[in-house]
Amino acid sequence: MKQIKWLMAGALALALSGPAMADDKDDKKPAAKGNRTNIIKELGLTKEQRQKLAGTNKEIREKVGEIRKNNDLDKKAKAAKIREINKTRVEAIKKVLNEEQLKKYEEILAKRKTGGKKNKDK
Repeated sequence: MKQIKWLMAGALALALSGPAMADDKDDKKPAAKGNRTNIIKELGLTKEQRQKLAGTNKEIREKVGEIRKNNDLDKKAKAAKIREINKTRVEAIKKVLNEEQLKKYEEILAKRKTGGKKNKDK
């Protein structure tokens, strides 16, 4: 009888502690995609600029998808190819922007680079 009481007490403790231990997903940082949306808003892109970039981004996503599916490449080779493709994305974006937008975009890129270095040091 004592064993049943202890088992019930343990089961109750586990049941009550489960929700307290659960992650609160609202506290997490926004996803990268959310950051891209903010960049578009910050730069104040016109509808025409957004359309041009949408086409470019679609092509780039397809290329990256092909690289990721390629089982002949190791992780380092895939990463290197994806970095090269991302460089072409940056260049395509720069071609679409006017002077003021370009200046803002370069500032955003600089902030991202310094932010990334800080995170690596931790």
